[in-house]
Amino acid sequence: MSSTLIADRTQRPPITAPVAFDVKLTPYERILLDNGVPVYVLRADHYETVHLDIVFPAGEVFTSHVLEASATNALMKHGTSTHSARELDELIDFYGTFLDAYTESQVAGFGVYMLSKHLPKLLPVLWEIITDPVFPEEEIHLYQETKKQQLRINMKKSDFVADKLMDEVLFGPKHPYGRYEQEADYDSLNREMLQQFHRRHYVLPAAKIFMAGKIEDQFINLLNQYFGQNSPQSSPARPVIPAPETASSHQLSKTIDEQAVQAAVRMARILPGYEHADFNLLLLLNTILGGYFGSRLMSNIREEKGYTYGIYSLVYPYDGQYASWLIAAEVGRQVAKATTEEIYREFHRLTSEPVSDEELQVVKNYLIGVLLGRFDGPIQQIKKWRSLILRGQTDEDHRRQIHTFKTATSEALLDVARRYLLPELFYEVVVF
Repeated sequence: MSSTLIADRTQRPPITAPVAFDVKLTPYERILLDNGVPVYVLRADHYETVHLDIVFPAGEVFTSHVLEASATNALMKHGTSTHSARELDELIDFYGTFLDAYTESQVAGFGVYMLSKHLPKLLPVLWEIITDPVFPEEEIHLYQETKKQQLRINMKKSDFVADKLMDEVLFGPKHPYGRYEQEADYDSLNREMLQQFHRRHYVLPAAKIFMAGKIEDQFINLLNQYFGQNSPQSSPARPVIPAPETASSHQLSKTIDEQAVQAAVRMARILPGYEHADFNLLLLLNTILGGYFGSRLMSNIREEKGYTYGIYSLVYPYDGQYASWLIAAEVGRQVAKATTEEIYREFHRLTSEPVSDEELQVVKNYLIGVLLGRFDGPIQQIKKWRSLILRGQTDEDHRRQIHTFKTATSEALLDVARRYLLPELFYEVVVF
């Protein structure tokens, strides 16, 4: 064996910081079906699996009833005109497939993970679920009773109640981002409501399709055969997002268990959405505040004070216009007030002192490292493309975010902290 092939174990290999990497997305292939449905494809012939995601403009923002979107999506796979719910489950299980029926604020759809060799058998099943659900009365009743039981259990959990209350405080009880379900909402679900929502929003060619993995040309032909032939009966609706109706009081406390020893603490405010020029800087600032294990909130409230096992903050974008900045922790009941005081103390530090170069470099490396991990493989990459495309963004927006993460200065973060980390704009919810 040549000596040039033997690693020199006496020499440490070079270490490259994550910020030195060029975080690129693999370009996708865009194919239009006969009826105009776009298919975004990332091929990886060395894979044996395929991820298929079919997305519709059928999210919660389109509904007048709080459960209309989620119940329709969940019950579509519970029976068609030719297969019962049990038969559909058995077909999906037989091929070792995972079917994810999901509802988000803007969209809803179905994600499928399967061996590529099974796609020809499973695509007709998926098409049947999407185009021909019958919403059997017995399945609706079972869904209602199961969900009501889950809700009763969850309403006894302080963290669940606190999250729901905070949404309502920020946006108002009638806003699509602020409302949450009650038992009576499940009782008011009916078959006609679900059928109408399905007819209005699961409309071809309003869909977008994302595929990654081992994709043969015949798979595209099959997609066209099933999803490329239907013309829309009507144009899909466009959501109108109302202005938030934020609560007048900045502090809300609720007791659901007089004997509780823990309290769920939530602090939040509304932020501009992902279209705003400050959004990427806010993501970076949030990471410093409470977005990773070494964050300031963790170091103070967990490591130094011992008030909690974990505390975190996140910036959650609802759409291009609205996002929220949320801080969450479960703490001892007797230290709930002290926890909020320490959170405000960290606000003050970030608005009065520049972040050190050392801390900023650690956070930049963390963020780029997380992104590198999330883009590992075609399935992860197509998910990122999905996020960009559904937002109406491009690779340029992705590159702009990476550039911000790599080059942001302490001065820029101090400026954005002073404009957004304002205690008077945050709301507090504590649930015992």
